[in-house]
Amino acid sequence: MISLVRRLVMFATVSLRAIPRVIESFFGSPSATTIIPSPSGVRFWLQRLGLYSLREPLEVAADWAYLIDHSVQIGTVKIFVILGVRLTELPSPVRPLGFNDVRLLALIPTENSNGEIVAKQLEQAAERTGIPRQIVSDHGSDVKKGSELFAALHPQTKVVCDAAHFGARLLKRCFEKDVRWADLILKLGQTKARIQQTGDAFLLSPSLRPKARYMNLASVLRWGRAILTLIDRGGVDGTASARAKVRYGWIEEFRSAIYEWSRWEATVRCCVSFIRTHGLSPDCESELTTVLSSRPMDERDFSLETELIEFARSQSEGTYSHEHLVGSTEIVESLFGKWKTLERQESNSGITSLVLSLGAMLGNWDNLRIQHALEKTPVKNVEDWCQKHLPPSVQSQRKLAFSHSKERKQITPDRHDALSYV
Repeated sequence: MISLVRRLVMFATVSLRAIPRVIESFFGSPSATTIIPSPSGVRFWLQRLGLYSLREPLEVAADWAYLIDHSVQIGTVKIFVILGVRLTELPSPVRPLGFNDVRLLALIPTENSNGEIVAKQLEQAAERTGIPRQIVSDHGSDVKKGSELFAALHPQTKVVCDAAHFGARLLKRCFEKDVRWADLILKLGQTKARIQQTGDAFLLSPSLRPKARYMNLASVLRWGRAILTLIDRGGVDGTASARAKVRYGWIEEFRSAIYEWSRWEATVRCCVSFIRTHGLSPDCESELTTVLSSRPMDERDFSLETELIEFARSQSEGTYSHEHLVGSTEIVESLFGKWKTLERQESNSGITSLVLSLGAMLGNWDNLRIQHALEKTPVKNVEDWCQKHLPPSVQSQRKLAFSHSKERKQITPDRHDALSYV
């Protein structure tokens, strides 16, 4: 039952509130012998599994790779996450890392972070696994400095930049230097405001994300090429082409720019895809060169190819023969996305006890491991961890602040927020 519930929550994104109804749909009407888990019970199961994953013994070895990042929400607290994977256990055949491939090594709520703090947190994680072979991050200022400080004390550790973030910074530099891009975004916004409540709403352009927009350009550029093609077809597509020409006739002046930007994006995307699936190795530079040169000319930008190949060379430098290092922290970003989906409206309360469920999302959880985890991790351990590591939630502080004076004496901040949303 616990294994089923975990899969429903983690992989089918069923909400905690909906679990009893979903389970009932499997078993029919509850009988005296049917146990339907409550939302709060499911929550504690996930928290207990997650806390166990932070404490279970791991093999000390020299081939661990650390994937590190911070996540922030409302309030002052953010979490520092370290995921780990053994290089000798990387997926074969080659593919991107999945949730089952990695383990949660550290989950640290913190209000302050800098290079020195990150370095200390890495040292603490190394007590559990041994000194890692590599550390991969997005090279934000604090995690980059912390990784370098750690590597200065442990020369066997190689510090690697996530390929996707490097590519995004490369694209950001190119697009921000091109005044045509800002002009296009302005006109797209104006056109969207005019047509979103009309019969031409089917022509709306995709929205760029406010954050990490240079990692998500493909949909906008693909739409731009499609609109140009639609306009070029003229009478063949009848009303659709006529409407597109009326609404987006101005896009003709950006035709050459859109195809140039598409080459930029396609070149970076190809490099990122190669590194996140094949990793970094002594042959990475030559293999990436071959992959890039085999692509159609309308998807290549030679200047960016040169920079990307140099990036692959520098990141692969120092790798051992037949060794493959991890080149992407994509799995960390996916984990944060899964966590925020699980939280739903609870994310408005800042970092709550549900953050412990991160460990339940990762690794293989067969029935024996689940049983062992629950035997070793009672609910009291979860409550103690939350009391020690999490500040009062935004919701509990709001409840305290807006309560009447008589009630205020009886209300204390709920630090772990275990039952606030069930």
